[in-house]
Amino acid sequence: MTIEKVAVIGVGAMGAPMAMNIHKAGFELVVCDRSDKARASFEALGVRTTSNAADCADCDVVIILVATPEQVRAAVTGPGGLVSGVGDKKPMLVIMGTVAPQTMKDLAQELSGVGMRVVDAPVSGGVIKARDGTLAIIMGGTEEDCAYLQPLMEAMGSNIFRCGALGSGQATKIVNNMVGISTLMIAAEAYRIGLENGLFLPDAMPVFEAGTGRNFLTSGPGDATQAYAAWASTRSDFDSLHSILRKDIDLALSIGQNAGPLPMTSALREVLANVGDETFENWLSVAQAPGPKS
Repeated sequence: MTIEKVAVIGVGAMGAPMAMNIHKAGFELVVCDRSDKARASFEALGVRTTSNAADCADCDVVIILVATPEQVRAAVTGPGGLVSGVGDKKPMLVIMGTVAPQTMKDLAQELSGVGMRVVDAPVSGGVIKARDGTLAIIMGGTEEDCAYLQPLMEAMGSNIFRCGALGSGQATKIVNNMVGISTLMIAAEAYRIGLENGLFLPDAMPVFEAGTGRNFLTSGPGDATQAYAAWASTRSDFDSLHSILRKDIDLALSIGQNAGPLPMTSALREVLANVGDETFENWLSVAQAPGPKS
């Protein structure tokens, strides 16, 4: 059995480029989002769109790419949600946003009654890699289900990992996020210091990449500039991202309750709660810094 028809529920900053890559790979695509603006670029390509998740139930695979566990549940089991549209055909549900491992297990148990299989496949790499189709995709589920999804995952990512049973992909992603968010916050301030001291970031990045400052923003000379430009294109985009970062650290603290005191993670959550104009200005400074010479 092969995948032919794929729905993506939630085409925001990450979901839109991922859905575009699914379309480019030749899968029949259905896009679901409440925003007319979010759906418009897909409608222009002749892609079927809807604002009702239940309309996606005739697909082979349904991908959920929303920001919070509450939004996941609303899209799947809420009024007008996916489950309300399920008939004889049972789509496979793939949660590609970040939620708690227990949320995945609870959802799978609920959906077993209607015969739907569930896989978690959160992603890492940010907007740039989403556009390029080079995301890291972190899967949790049965070997059979993960193998079935492999061709679809390859349309969106260049590194696909199978981490174990359902929920293990989410646990891996949450731990990865802890480190990534820490880097994201401190790197902007570090690069701002560099700029104020006359550094040309594209020249400095290879030094960082070769040294202990290596991180996900240093692999290419212009990666940091492009990334912060995407995340801070408007104050609204910046604020939206930080609400997601707070949610991700809350998830880390939640699943880490039995790990003992987590003072650094708790301090990071406090920092995220008080992000303001200063941080936005730092991100804009990096975003607007001169890029690599052509």
